[in-house]
Amino acid sequence: MTDFAPIPFQSAVQSENAAKQALPVWYRLDANTQDLQMVLHETIGLDALTTRALTAEETRPRCTPHGDGALIILRGINTEPGADPEDMVSLRIWVDGDRVVTYQYRRLGAADDLARELSEGAGPKTPGDFLVVLADRLTDRMQDVVDEIDASLEALENAQSEKPVPELRHAITEHRRKLVVLRRFVAPQRDALDVLVAEEFTWQTEIQERRLKDVIDRVTRLVEQLDTLHLRASIMQDFLSVRVTERLNRTMLLLSVVAGVFLPLTFVSGLLGMNVGGIPGASAPYGFLAITGSLILVGVVEFFVIWRLRLL
Repeated sequence: MTDFAPIPFQSAVQSENAAKQALPVWYRLDANTQDLQMVLHETIGLDALTTRALTAEETRPRCTPHGDGALIILRGINTEPGADPEDMVSLRIWVDGDRVVTYQYRRLGAADDLARELSEGAGPKTPGDFLVVLADRLTDRMQDVVDEIDASLEALENAQSEKPVPELRHAITEHRRKLVVLRRFVAPQRDALDVLVAEEFTWQTEIQERRLKDVIDRVTRLVEQLDTLHLRASIMQDFLSVRVTERLNRTMLLLSVVAGVFLPLTFVSGLLGMNVGGIPGASAPYGFLAITGSLILVGVVEFFVIWRLRLL
């Protein structure tokens, strides 16, 4: 079994009374933890229901109170090199007054930062503070990614009239895909934090609830920003469709004008080119020049009429 050591929440200097009490700890587990079910059930002491929920393969953000604790599943931005930020990492959390248990398949930058700070004697001091700090940092990273998408979309809006249609179509599609994936997890994360604030836990203080409400407000603004960005991307998609339609209409109009000009000319030249007797001017020495000049004159007149009708 992989060796894992619980991380205490208060490694700084404590009072004499606090030192006599058992400190809350953080059990941090990941995909490399061997005999995971046994560790959760026997070593840490979680019940079977909580163990199954923590190790489920498919998860989405939610909060489920259970006794004096809560099962919380959050999502964080994937900050690994070469990874797509919108490929959000699932962090499964069990929290009560004595411990925090987290499990994740992939690395998460916010959790790494908290572990480093706790090992240095800093960071949150209680499980309630842990949740507040974690939710706040997850939101910070999501805000950074959404702001980058906002800036990129604004650059596309400013250059949408000059960019080639295939390049613009690919960029808009990619932005819409990112926005859909992000909103899929950000909106439920807001609901999960709402449940966490609405429930009353003995280990959660009023100050922590107020700070969580501030985080919820930021997440709500993130959801609204994602909706706005998706609407802007849709408007750009509509503008792109209009550009393509206008270009197609101009091309069809040009082809129609060319066909309209040359159709009578082709008819006359084809009629005079029949290999039968009685063709006018067949024996005249200047017949070809006369017919050619007449066709040129007819073509000029047709172009003049088309121009007067503002078809070009």
